[in-house]
Amino acid sequence: MIQALRQYLGTLYGIFSVRWKKDKQQELTNFYTESRNVLVIMPDDVPTSEVAISVVKFLGKKFQGRDCIVVAAAQSANLVSKYTGAEVVRKKEEDISYFYLPKNSFSNRFTKRQYDLVVDLNLGFVLFAAYLSRRVVSRYRVSFAKEYGDFFYNIQYRYVAGQSKQLTYNSLCEFLEKF
Repeated sequence: MIQALRQYLGTLYGIFSVRWKKDKQQELTNFYTESRNVLVIMPDDVPTSEVAISVVKFLGKKFQGRDCIVVAAAQSANLVSKYTGAEVVRKKEEDISYFYLPKNSFSNRFTKRQYDLVVDLNLGFVLFAAYLSRRVVSRYRVSFAKEYGDFFYNIQYRYVAGQSKQLTYNSLCEFLEKF
């Protein structure tokens, strides 16, 4: 119960702190093809990360010679670095605040530069990832459609709920290729 209350209070704080930062209306026609660097946030659980690695490989091909930074939990970071050439930033337990938000020491690593694209690969709402996506300076923030997503992302991909995770991540790649 305390954990749910902390999660709820963290979510309220996250929504309240970003609601003043309105996104400018912008054209989405070529948001993916014109992007030069990307920040990818991996799911925390290892089985889902193993499936989501296909998206990181896909993005790695496009951003070859460009910046591709992946934020991954410590247990799945080795998997990401093994299969991709992307720079991996390990997220540890001490990087998460009491209210499940990224600590300033962690998020400040990413706020010093601007990203063209941020991709959150969590299928459900993860406050840490959502808040980090919004805190980072980025024109486009992509994620799957989820609860509270409108506050943190400006592009949300709706997927079929009963579909396998592999098909879901593959359809996200197909969606990105259209732009």
